[in-house]
This record gives sequence, structure tokens and C-alpha cells, in this order.
Amino acid sequence: GTVALKRGARGALAQRGDQVVHCEGFRVQVADTVGAGDSFDAGFLYGFLNGWGLNSSLQLATACGAMSTQGIGGTVAQPTLAEALNFLKENKVNLDDQLS
Repeated sequence: GTVALKRGARGALAQRGDQVVHCEGFRVQVADTVGAGDSFDAGFLYGFLNGWGLNSSLQLATACGAMSTQGIGGTVAQPTLAEALNFLKENKVNLDDQLS
């Protein structure tokens, strides 16, 4: 099985078998945390279901969760895939294992 755990400002962890990855949280101006977990889940599942590696799936999840906190309400600031990928690029996050 695969497990992903969000840790708020402390980032996130994921494990698949013996592989464990951690990513740092992103510094964003938080307006509301409602929906951040759902956005995190959506990001992780997108990567996982599209064959991305564990690290890239977790990085996307963390970006989606962080970005969603920047607006009031559960979906106002929920990013599109393009927005999340741009956010990761701006934050110099490498997704080399996307297709692993």
C-alpha cells in the first residue's frame, strides 16, 4: 500500500513499501485552511494515478494543499494542474520522477 500524510507547515510524508519520502512545506500567506486536505489529496491522487513517482506525487499534493489556503473557502484558491506545476517551478521543485 501507499500512504501520504500531510503535516501542515511542516510539509508531508509518503511511504510505499520501504520507500519513504518527505517534502518541506511551502511558505504562503494563509487566509483559510478549509479544503487544504482535500486539495492535498487531489494532488497526490492525480500524480499517483498518472504513474508519477512517490516524490513527485507528494510534491504536487503539498503544493495543491498550500495553494488552497490562500483563499477563503474550500475551493476558491484550489489550483489547476497548470497553476500547481507553475508554483512548483517557481519554488524550484524538481519533478524528475514524474514518470517513474
